Amino acid sequence: MRSYKNINVTKAVSILAVSALLSTTAYAGNDDSMFALGAKVGTAGVGIEGRAHIADNLYGRFGVNYLHYNHSLDKGSLNYKGKLTLLTVPLMLDYHPFDNSGFRVSAGIAYNGNKVTATAKPNKTVTLYGADYAPEDLGTVKSKLTLGSKIASIVSIGYDNSFISESSWSFNAEAGVMYSGKAKIKVSATGLAANDQEVIGDLNRDANKSLNKVKKYLKFLPIVSVGIKYNF
Repeated sequence: MRSYKNINVTKAVSILAVSALLSTTAYAGNDDSMFALGAKVGTAGVGIEGRAHIADNLYGRFGVNYLHYNHSLDKGSLNYKGKLTLLTVPLMLDYHPFDNSGFRVSAGIAYNGNKVTATAKPNKTVTLYGADYAPEDLGTVKSKLTLGSKIASIVSIGYDNSFISESSWSFNAEAGVMYSGKAKIKVSATGLAANDQEVIGDLNRDANKSLNKVKKYLKFLPIVSVGIKYNF
């Protein structure tokens, strides 16, 4: 679903590749710093992120990412007005395989509050799988897409020179994937046929058709981001 992918992924990955090359350069460590905090932007939304040193070449990260976006969904018979909400709270471990290098490999979990809500209110007769429905039959139709698990897993590679650079400011970039499980779609209607299970079944099929692309996108959400931090 390209309309939801506001972030220029190609540009972000290019930045990540350049950063990985730069990571071969050694820096004098900033031993006095205990914690780094900053902001980032990426496919998971706009976020804040903290990072702390745990052991040699091992760091912990904690953050919050958020994005809200409105978009029309018209792949099915009903024209939905969709609202995408991305909300994740990741907890990650970063391992730097090379001493004094910003290159890292990461794994972790995240609270997954990503969802899509969509509303359709037809003003003319709609045909769903061979059956005609007047506006009063359907009324207002609401669909909600949620992911299969509230706890999602994340793997990524990236670059982060916090605690490594001589400067208090640091740069970070990341590319990976978050697996959210199988999506669930629930549909309800307020019209005269709202209690007819056959009608609800047709509405579910139509909603799945409209939300199919975003459903696949959110199941394996690409994690691509760039950001900056300040060492304290």
